[in-house]
Amino acid sequence: MNPADDRNDPTFLRARALSISVGAIRKAQGKASPADFPVGTVEWHAIVEDFANDVLKAMLSEPDLQLLEIRRDSTGK
Repeated sequence: MNPADDRNDPTFLRARALSISVGAIRKAQGKASPADFPVGTVEWHAIVEDFANDVLKAMLSEPDLQLLEIRRDSTGK
């Protein structure tokens, strides 16, 4: 079976636009991008988490929202 072509799906297009927008804002702020590091490295994981937090903040339009920060604690929970 061939996977569905999602390039014209409105939800996919909105998610892509949000990702591109967050990436552009991060670049303007001098923040790193996940593409700046090899996939799977410690640095890549840290930037992916930071990028995800920025996406959540953009989606909720709450730039100082602390409740949804995605962070791993040292216990691995």
